[in-house]
Amino acid sequence: MKKTYLLLILSLSHFFSFGQMSNEEMTKFLNSASEQELLFECSSMIQNYYYYNAERIMDKLLTIQPENSNYNYRKGYLIINSRQDYVSALPYLEKAVKDVSKNFDMYSTKENSSPPDAYYYIGMCYHLDEQLAKAKENYQLFIDNSLKKSELIPVAQLNMTQCDVAKHEMDNPKSTEVKNLGKVVNTSNPEYAPAVSLDGGSLYFTSRRAWADGSSEAYRDPRLNNYTEDIYVTYLDADITWTSPEKLEFCKNELNEATISVSADERRIYIYNDASGGGDIYYSDFANNHFEEIKEFTNKGVNSKDWETHCSVTPDGRDLYFVSNRPGGYGGRDIYRIVKLPNGSWSEPQNLGPEINSPQDEDSPFIAVDNKTLYYSSNSAKSMGGFDVFVTIRDDLNNWSTPVNMGYPINSTGDDIFYTTTFDGQRGYLSSFRKNGNGEKDIYEIKNEYIDNQAISSISGKVIVTDGSTPSDRIAVRIECTDCDDTNPIYPRMINGRYFSLLSRCKNYNVLFLDGAEVLSKVPIKTSCDRTNDALVENHIIGKYTIAGIVRDKNTNNPIEGAKVEFFDNTTNQSFETYTTDAQGKFVSNAADGKNYQDKLDYKITIKANDYISQEAKLSQVLEMESHIELEYKLKQLDIGVEIGAELALNPIYFDVDKSNIRPDAAIELDKIVKFMNENPTVVIELGSHTDCRASEDYNKALSNRRAVSSANYIKSRIKNGKRIYGKGYGESQLVNDCGCEGEVISDCSEEEHQANRRTEFKIIKK
Repeated sequence: MKKTYLLLILSLSHFFSFGQMSNEEMTKFLNSASEQELLFECSSMIQNYYYYNAERIMDKLLTIQPENSNYNYRKGYLIINSRQDYVSALPYLEKAVKDVSKNFDMYSTKENSSPPDAYYYIGMCYHLDEQLAKAKENYQLFIDNSLKKSELIPVAQLNMTQCDVAKHEMDNPKSTEVKNLGKVVNTSNPEYAPAVSLDGGSLYFTSRRAWADGSSEAYRDPRLNNYTEDIYVTYLDADITWTSPEKLEFCKNELNEATISVSADERRIYIYNDASGGGDIYYSDFANNHFEEIKEFTNKGVNSKDWETHCSVTPDGRDLYFVSNRPGGYGGRDIYRIVKLPNGSWSEPQNLGPEINSPQDEDSPFIAVDNKTLYYSSNSAKSMGGFDVFVTIRDDLNNWSTPVNMGYPINSTGDDIFYTTTFDGQRGYLSSFRKNGNGEKDIYEIKNEYIDNQAISSISGKVIVTDGSTPSDRIAVRIECTDCDDTNPIYPRMINGRYFSLLSRCKNYNVLFLDGAEVLSKVPIKTSCDRTNDALVENHIIGKYTIAGIVRDKNTNNPIEGAKVEFFDNTTNQSFETYTTDAQGKFVSNAADGKNYQDKLDYKITIKANDYISQEAKLSQVLEMESHIELEYKLKQLDIGVEIGAELALNPIYFDVDKSNIRPDAAIELDKIVKFMNENPTVVIELGSHTDCRASEDYNKALSNRRAVSSANYIKSRIKNGKRIYGKGYGESQLVNDCGCEGEVISDCSEEEHQANRRTEFKIIKK
């Protein structure tokens, strides 16, 4: 048998080299190779991690023997190991475990059974699918049936412990909101390693998506067919949605650049790069309005010949936490710390110790703004499965508290990693593979109860150009502390006019808005000294707000020349501006002069023109990005037959049941008619009074007449010529709804519907 395999290896070695073949070559091979050749090449590819093409071969083999446990095992194995898609892998592995053999022959087409490893991988799928009892059952079957030297036995034992952790956490869920960021950020490709800015306005992340110009196709990973890693940034828009991600300028097709973290001022981004072949920490600084080419991180003792995957720097830049698998740790990848010494140099790396670092892997540390709260991920025995996010707090003696698993549903039974938060800890982001996601890994937003309890001072704001444009590169913010030990000014990075900075507690600052060297404005502030969070906001406006309007004829839409537009302060009711429209019916107001962003306009405006019904309007709005406010008013001509109630924004005149006395709310509306008639001394109005259907027609006619007289008398007593208004009662002859009750019909209308019929209307009879 060994000779047969050797001959087969020799016969195939000239044809393929472990999966490194073009798509055309693979297609040709799939169409021409025998089952034995397909199986051998698939086995070779699996052993050398060329999973993408191995899976293509498996798809071909499954068309030959779809129920073969061996082939189904391989398919499930490839899915779970290449992209962790346990949902898709599970049906194949369920077929695989129907026939398991300890004497599994990987290269024989006569082998219909699967190896005992099938129990391990179906256990993993059940574990990821939160079917914990089934997961433990299959992990145990694997342990009982596999060779004792199998490297997966300790992993399966660890996973069984993690199943118990998962059950406990899922039985005691945290009060947490977990939300997928959706298809604007997440694609069908992997998205992971989020790094949120402290103010939550920017989110940097890694994606393996294709480049828009197609140039990334040539650099796909031949083993998994993945695109290389690139870094993107998305911004939180004004409507609290994420903008379309933008790829950072320094990303190169042929290299993997992955997000690690971002500095407090967003002027430096830390990057994982594999240019050295082993994987090291790099950085890029923001200058000249873009991120510059990346540079290797040269701080003492960080990058080594081993694998450094992640780092996090405290907001003051004095502590740096990083990950390495260098010798001398506690197992796998460990978290280390270096601190800046008084002379400005960096200390030797210090392992954070066995309280944090386990015999398994620790990764993705994130240090909060208090410089004490550390979030990180671990796949240790305290995890629910894969990597879980943990939190620990350092005391004043540099001792770390016992790490706490952040629990379910922040953590799942899969990898939950790269946790990062806003400055107040109220919003966090992590990457995870979960059901109903968009791709292999997605980015999720976490709103959780782990909020830092240390009081924090911060300042944020915007520079707003009133024409809606983005502030020029000359515009900057400088923050100067007048009583700090460190008097160096802060220059927070401005993104689309937005800025943010942490400040020291109980200190005095000046916030300067600059145009080049010119100081546009200077605002003194003081941060809080008590235990409450202190979120200061200072904005600056470039430009001025303007108000313009036009007055038109309501019927013809033609401009009205000579209309009088008067502005009143809505609080004092005092007139402060009057304008007359020009030949185009236009006017320009100064009512917004001196107003700033977020100031509120609160005005009453009257619009009058000869031979038109006057109109009263309100201008009540908060000033936002739009610098120009355009008003338009349409006046109705004083024509005979016009019902003026709608033109005067008149509310219906209501009466109580079987009453004709003027209610207080009716008096308010009748006063509008008084005002109109005094302003138009030649107009004659008919006042029409109506009743509901209840009672007899004769009674209702008499009642409506009494109401009409009552209303007309109220108005007559308040105008010079009382003969210009008269009342007429219509009874129930003009109902406005279907609430009739003639004869023996009993209406089932509500009181509100009946009251709608008890109304008073006003028509122009003469002008």
